[in-house]
Amino acid sequence: MRSYELVFIVDPRLTEDETVALTEAVKELIVASEGEITKEESWGKRRLAYPIKKFKEGSYVLLHVAADGKNPLGEVDQRLRQNDKILRHLVIRRDAGRLRIRTPDEPETPIQDADTLDESAAATEQEASS
Repeated sequence: MRSYELVFIVDPRLTEDETVALTEAVKELIVASEGEITKEESWGKRRLAYPIKKFKEGSYVLLHVAADGKNPLGEVDQRLRQNDKILRHLVIRRDAGRLRIRTPDEPETPIQDADTLDESAAATEQEASS
């Protein structure tokens, strides 16, 4: 099973009960997509770094999800894009303690270790200097 993090920002005009209901709806979508919620955090209302849809703050929610399949959160991602009450969302795939941001349209590629990246950068520098 792969591990994912889903963060979304909810419209600040919603009450706390409405935010909880929206979070429950998102969790139901994940479970319907054969995912499993392993952890849930509500960060509450926070100031945004820049205005989104003329809002300067939003309610943040973080969900840790375990799921299988090629694109297990594709349906969830599509529904979150269509929901007007969600200002922004981001799905991050976690692999062995390393975080990797991937868009839903991007093909899956293996993640390289930092050592491998350093070696390939050194090889590129040697080729450039020759």
